[in-house]
Amino acid sequence: MKILCMILPSALILCFAVGCQDQEASAELEAFKAQAAVEKQNKDLVRHYFEMVDRGDVESLYKFVDENFESDYIDHSASYEEHGIEGVRKHIKFAFDTFGDMKHELKIMIAEGDLVSIQGTFQATHKGDFLGVQPTGTKLTCPMLWMFWVRKGKIQEGWIDSDSLLSMAMQLGLELRPKEEK
Repeated sequence: MKILCMILPSALILCFAVGCQDQEASAELEAFKAQAAVEKQNKDLVRHYFEMVDRGDVESLYKFVDENFESDYIDHSASYEEHGIEGVRKHIKFAFDTFGDMKHELKIMIAEGDLVSIQGTFQATHKGDFLGVQPTGTKLTCPMLWMFWVRKGKIQEGWIDSDSLLSMAMQLGLELRPKEEK
């Protein structure tokens, strides 16, 4: 009888402890699932942006930007920094005036928290003034790295790597050399 009195409370304590662990594990799993769902939505949003660019329909792309970019969006690059929706529209106009047949191949896309990082390639035809070079019709292919900060379902900030600018310049026949001393 004494053994039963000791075993029964121990069994109850054990059941309670296991039950609490299951609740903690369940809560942790639910939080993980919720974060994974947000990260998937962020990746889908960014992927859709590139699909819209590649379609070449500027008016539809402007509408997408109006609906899916924060009004105080900041776009960072080695050659420019644009602010707000009008800044995005200005960059889109420049891109479409300068490059034709744009295609983005998104090879690796990683989301963690509110950040989406992409490694891929950009392909286009040089059809407008770029870095002082008049249209050449040259087919450009550049490795690219992009990163986007997505907050509450809208794209807040974007970064593009700087090596692509050099790659494009070289493909257009520009040379990098030291400044001549005066």
